[in-house]
Amino acid sequence: MSSNQPRQTKAQRREAARLKAKELREASARRERRNTIARRSFIGVAGLGVTGGLGYLVYRGVEAKNGTKDNKASSKFPAPNEGLATTKANQSGIPKQVLSDASWTYGEGSTLDTVAAAAPILDIYFDYSCPHCAEFDVLHTQEINQLLSGKKITLALHPAKILDQEWTSAVMNAMGVVLDEAPAQSLSFHGAAFEILAQAIQTKSQSNMTVEGLVAAATKVNVPKEVSDKFKAAIDSDKYGKWVKLGTEAFAARDLQSTPTIFFKGEKVDLSKLQTQTSLTELVAAATPTAQPSQQASQQPSPQPTQQG
Repeated sequence: MSSNQPRQTKAQRREAARLKAKELREASARRERRNTIARRSFIGVAGLGVTGGLGYLVYRGVEAKNGTKDNKASSKFPAPNEGLATTKANQSGIPKQVLSDASWTYGEGSTLDTVAAAAPILDIYFDYSCPHCAEFDVLHTQEINQLLSGKKITLALHPAKILDQEWTSAVMNAMGVVLDEAPAQSLSFHGAAFEILAQAIQTKSQSNMTVEGLVAAATKVNVPKEVSDKFKAAIDSDKYGKWVKLGTEAFAARDLQSTPTIFFKGEKVDLSKLQTQTSLTELVAAATPTAQPSQQASQQPSPQPTQQG
């Protein structure tokens, strides 16, 4: 049965082939752009689920990867109710100010490796790939800075890679450089790194979750260029990989189940009670003694002398 359509000329067949080849090239380029973004953003298909939505994402638990947690592993890291670790990690591949449980502290404003005398400890366990951690940090950064400025708390930050995302390793390698070489900007850079994740969640785009994004965040908080220029080499070589491992081991050894996990004065805090921008301040105030009896007595009216008859 013959076709009613006229047979294409040689020129028409050549043009159709050219258009088909162009279509295939463009489709291939689109795939390559998507793959490049995925590679450069340190986050894979699993990460898309992690950053997929803050409002309904369930807190992610973690189990020790090396089997059942033993008592020997637990004893290596002090429990939150035992206070801060007392020694530095003092290993290559771990920032020099980091304690033996992978944490680092601020007690006098944003000054690294300080402790506010007699102030209670606020421990924050987090993963740089955790959406809820980003939410917590964005909500409470200003409040925490005020509490630190007033020497109301000592802040202990405990990083861990429990979501198994390379973004966490990338941020911790960049943070390691900042802790070692620009300590004055380290707390600000910690917040700026979480802002990248918060923005990715809000915009549903991971395009800024890159080395370049971390460098831009560092520049924003005044990390010197000669320091942020070292981010790429540190990330590519996993310079602070031992620190990432130590933090994850400490998290598992303490039998923690999710991030963020918050302890105040050694007691775990219900996150549902930390949903406002002043909730940490209220928590600290509730633990602060009220006016001393001597102060109250001084406010009482002085007794009047009795008159003798």
